[in-house]
Amino acid sequence: MEQEGNRIIFLNQMAGPLFRELAEDLAKVWPQSTLYTGHPDTICRNGGACLHIEISPAYNQRNYLSRFVSWFKYFFNTLWFVWSRSRSSILFIVSNPPFLGLSGLLFKWIRGQQYVLLVYDIYPDLLIALGKLRKGIISRCWDFFNRLVYENASLVITIDEDMGRRLEENFDFSKKEDKKVVCIPSWADIDFIRPVEKERNPFAAKYHLLKKTILLYSGNMGHTHDIETILEVARSLIKENGIHFLFIGKGAKWSLVEKTIEEFQLNNITLLPFQPEEILPLSMASGDIGIIAYQNGTQGCMAPSKAYYYMSAGLPLLVISNCETGLTKMAQENKCGVWVKNGDVKGMAKAIMDFRANPRILEEYKIAARKTAEQFYSRKNTNLFIDALRAIGGIR
Repeated sequence: MEQEGNRIIFLNQMAGPLFRELAEDLAKVWPQSTLYTGHPDTICRNGGACLHIEISPAYNQRNYLSRFVSWFKYFFNTLWFVWSRSRSSILFIVSNPPFLGLSGLLFKWIRGQQYVLLVYDIYPDLLIALGKLRKGIISRCWDFFNRLVYENASLVITIDEDMGRRLEENFDFSKKEDKKVVCIPSWADIDFIRPVEKERNPFAAKYHLLKKTILLYSGNMGHTHDIETILEVARSLIKENGIHFLFIGKGAKWSLVEKTIEEFQLNNITLLPFQPEEILPLSMASGDIGIIAYQNGTQGCMAPSKAYYYMSAGLPLLVISNCETGLTKMAQENKCGVWVKNGDVKGMAKAIMDFRANPRILEEYKIAARKTAEQFYSRKNTNLFIDALRAIGGIR
């Protein structure tokens, strides 16, 4: 290692607010680090004196072809970008694009460079669960390369205990410092995202969300999310004037929401695109209940970070999943959410109606959600990443 100490090169094509906060906090410990990203909001911001933000090819999720093209552009540009930097830099790599970890493996073999993996999604397991890929030669080859990437990383971190267990079952981490995957939960900026009274929320007023119980789904509407169950519940509650569904985001199932609204004339759904980051505190606080929807089979392959944004805004969780997860356990143990199974339209509708009929209980759940976010899911969690990195041999 060079005498001036380590710097970190953060590789994340879509480094949103959470990852930017992580990079900023780690860069304060390892100054002059660099974030290489194509996220439009992040590249417009100043990373501070310790973090340089460099522009990469952007992620294009318009269709499968555009996704793969943008992934490959980012991957190959990453190879040149890292090659032009000091070999003493630590590579901090996220799991999307799914093959990005290969860049860390290549630089370890070629230059002896250390790399850390932060796993947000587990591939090819996620594609197999969604029926997009069959088990066969492609998945076996993918698993082989995953084994090389995961087992040669200096550190593997994930944000969900279910994902951590899946990785430990599939790969050998005996050579790691603590013999396991390090699980560090995600967070929200609890100072930026806070509860806001509806009457004082211009976003809620603008979209006529006052004096109603708002079911908020904010984030990606992709194949990994059970949007269908939410829409069926909205249809079943069409005559309940005091209940309204607010979808904010984009993704493959955006058109499904749009089509369903039009086909069934659902005036109890508002559909909006992603809002600017400065609007986020108001859009989050416009909800009363935040919906997390795992597509059946994706549990343990992904972790919905938006749960902590909901909780920070004081929204209890309504989690849709086919089996119990770490998130459902947390919500139930802290009395800040409820769990229903995929396709259980009656069960979900009942849970919503129960909250609507018992405003005092809903308020208790809201208070518990905010308290849980403050206690366990604040930006202080970036300190756990710092501790994990410091535990790696050779990183100063």
